[in-house]
Amino acid sequence: MLNNFYDKFIFTNALKYKNNNFFLANLPFLICPAEILAGLVETGDDDFNKRLYCSVKQSVSAHFAPPIGQEFGFQGEKLIAFLEQFFVASGWGLIQSVDLDLQGKKAIVKLSNNPLVPLLHNKPQMPADHLARGVIAGLFSYIFQEPVDCVETHCSALGEADCEFIVKRQHEFDISDKRVQKQLELEL
Repeated sequence: MLNNFYDKFIFTNALKYKNNNFFLANLPFLICPAEILAGLVETGDDDFNKRLYCSVKQSVSAHFAPPIGQEFGFQGEKLIAFLEQFFVASGWGLIQSVDLDLQGKKAIVKLSNNPLVPLLHNKPQMPADHLARGVIAGLFSYIFQEPVDCVETHCSALGEADCEFIVKRQHEFDISDKRVQKQLELEL
């Protein structure tokens, strides 16, 4: 038994291990030490962080979220609830949509117990989890069926209790905010 979430996929044969790879609903995934990912988010290189965010956002929106939504027949709030359970069961910490506006294409997402934070060797000066931002932006771009961006406004690596992410259309962000400037490739 792995955990309750994955156990049901094992029993229904939706979780497989073949050719030295794990698959959930025919999507390959891996179990990865968090230390490897911590190295990605602590670079301190703004250009790299923006490229990482954009690449992850695009990949999740185009190649991860659609097959998950189609395989399980979820959309909207049901897809969000499923994905929250998926990421929690996968060890990303406790992820929750604390404010969701499907019509307005906005969300606030909270991440508690981020497993990367205790592994950061260099204390960041600004919010640091560009990988999580990319995943969240990609998921919500797919769910909202419109490109949205994600800015981390609270960061547990900076000593705050939890990480908090704001998701909305880029033109709705305050571009004078330094966090927005450092985290997004702004389309002016």
